[in-house]
Amino acid sequence: MPEKRWLILLVLFLARTALAIQFQAVASAGPFLLVALAIDYAALGLLIGLHSLPGMVIAIPGGVLGQRLGARRVALIGLFLMVAGGGVVGLAQSFPSAAAGRTVLGVGAVLFNVMATKMVADWFSGREIATAMGTLVSSWPLGIALGLLAFGSIGTAHG
Repeated sequence: MPEKRWLILLVLFLARTALAIQFQAVASAGPFLLVALAIDYAALGLLIGLHSLPGMVIAIPGGVLGQRLGARRVALIGLFLMVAGGGVVGLAQSFPSAAAGRTVLGVGAVLFNVMATKMVADWFSGREIATAMGTLVSSWPLGIALGLLAFGSIGTAHG
């Protein structure tokens, strides 16, 4: 168990909040993306779903990878993929590039989520695990709420 496990839990909480913000970004900015990428609602829905779709294929191999390389290393790889995929989506000028970015982001999100949950389960026990896991899990609705609040206003203000 790491000495600074509560501090690490805070870092995991913040990273998972950012993950939820990334998830919500496409839905909240949807009206702007329809125009910017010249897509219809079906394509927008696909972009939203591409964040979660990799989980069907990556979750179990990601867990095996975590056993081989270590949870921290795989979580960092997941964070890197989230940043890279988010950057691609942010710079996308077309649907294919946005879809590729969302898929990369989704792979990173799955790797990070699986490893973050494993780390919390490994580091906390007894009564502490309920608090720690509750803290980690509460980051998702916080990120969704922040994304809902932020992206519509940002899109309106900056196009």
